[in-house]
Amino acid sequence: MSDATLTHPPTLTHATNPAGQQDATFGIDHGLEAGKAMAAGANRPGRPVLDDQQLRFFHTNGYLVLRNVFDDATMDRFETAARRQPPLDQHVPNQTYPGPGRWTLARNAMADPEVAFLAARPEMTEPMRAVLQDDPKIIMWAYYDRTPGGPGLPSHNDYKRWRPIGSSMRWAFAIVPFCDFDEPAGKLEFAPGSHLVAHHRDEYGPVWNADRPRRPAEDSFIDPQLHRGDMAIVDMHTWHRAGKNTSSHHRTGLFTKWCAATQPPATGWYPFTDAVRQGLGPQGEHVLGFSTPQPIEATAALLERMRSGVAQYLLIERDGQLCLPTGPATRELSIPDWDDGNLMAGLVDTLSDQLKTRPAWMSYVGDYVAAAGTGSGVLHRTYGYRVPTFAWGITEPSTVWLSQADLEARSAELAQPWTLEAVAEWQRADVIRGKAVTQATGRADQYTC
Repeated sequence: MSDATLTHPPTLTHATNPAGQQDATFGIDHGLEAGKAMAAGANRPGRPVLDDQQLRFFHTNGYLVLRNVFDDATMDRFETAARRQPPLDQHVPNQTYPGPGRWTLARNAMADPEVAFLAARPEMTEPMRAVLQDDPKIIMWAYYDRTPGGPGLPSHNDYKRWRPIGSSMRWAFAIVPFCDFDEPAGKLEFAPGSHLVAHHRDEYGPVWNADRPRRPAEDSFIDPQLHRGDMAIVDMHTWHRAGKNTSSHHRTGLFTKWCAATQPPATGWYPFTDAVRQGLGPQGEHVLGFSTPQPIEATAALLERMRSGVAQYLLIERDGQLCLPTGPATRELSIPDWDDGNLMAGLVDTLSDQLKTRPAWMSYVGDYVAAAGTGSGVLHRTYGYRVPTFAWGITEPSTVWLSQADLEARSAELAQPWTLEAVAEWQRADVIRGKAVTQATGRADQYTC
C-alpha cells in the first residue's frame, strides 16, 4: 500500500514531509488508540465510550451496535415532540400522510429543542467521536417514519459526491430505532466488510478520491436485530438495505450522519439555520459544523494552478478591482431529494459561459461574507479547483493569475475582502477534502473524475 492510499476506514493521521506536502500514515491499532484518546474525559457514569473490541469490530465489519443506549423516558420525550411535526420533508408520490411510504422529518426540524436534544447527548456524540477520530459534526438529521405498507429500500451505500449529507471523506451513521426493526416492521440489514473502499490522494489536486465500491452479494447481508433504544453506528461505505413494513404499526427511527470536523462535505455543509443552533442550545450547538442567520445567495470559485512550485489564483480585473469568478446560488433539482447546500451547478455553468471552462469537480472551501461597510454583504459559498498542469488552461480576457504574495501586495484592490482568507483555508494541510460533483453528474456517474 502506498503512502497516498488507504483502505477505508483505518485511521489517517497527518504529518508534514520535508517538501511541505501532506503525508499519511495509518493502521488499525493506532486508530483504536486515537479513538479512545479523542473521547478521553467524555465518559459519563454507566456509559463508557468504546473499548478496543468494539472499535476493532467497527473497523473490520463497517458497523457496530450498542444495546439499550437510550431509556424509555428519553425515547418518549423525543416521540412526543416528533408527533407535533408531521414528517413531510420528503415527497411521497401519490400519497398523503400517513399513507404507505417512507416519510421524513428533517431539514431544519432541530429548531425544536425537544427533538434536537438527542443529537447532542454524549451517548451519541462520544461514540461518534471515537469512530471518526475527530470532533463529530452533524451533517444530516432525519426522523424516518415508514408507515404500514411502506416499501423497503434495496441494497445501497450512501457515499455520494453530490450530497452535503454524503460527500465528506470520513463520516458515519448513528441510527436509533424507535421500535424493533424486526421482520414485520422491516429489518435494517448490513453487509459486513463492504465498507473496505480505498481512499487515495488525487494526483493533480489537493483532494482525495474514493474508489468505486463493489456491490456485495445479497446473501452476505446480516440482521443485527436492532431494538428500540439501541444505536447502530454504520460506516459511510457500508452497504445496507431495509425491508418493507408489513406490520400494523409505524416503523420509526432517527437517522443521523456525522463527519469528522477536519473532513467537511465536499459540496459544503447542509445549510442549517441559526434557529437550529438555538434549538440545540449552548450545551449542544458544538455538534454543528455550520449554521447561518442568512441565506447563501451567491457562489465563488477559487481556481488554482501551480507554476514552478508556486500556487497562483485566477482573478478577474474589472473597474480597477480584482474579483474571484462568481455565480448564482442555484439549487439544481436534477435529483428529487433534499441536497440543499450543493450550489455548484450554477457556478460551473457560469464558469463555462464566462471563462470557457467547466471543472469536472470542485471542493468546498468556506462560506464568506464581507464585513459591514467593506463590500457586498452577500454570503458566498466558495469552491476550489486546481487546474492540472497538463490542461489547456484559462486565458480569457481580463483574467490574471496571481500568487498569494501578489494578492497580499494588491489586497486593496480585492473586491472580496475575504479572498486571502479563502486562499489560506484552501491551503490548510490538516483538512482532508473530497471531490464534489453536480447532481447531473451524480445521476450519470459520480466516479468519472
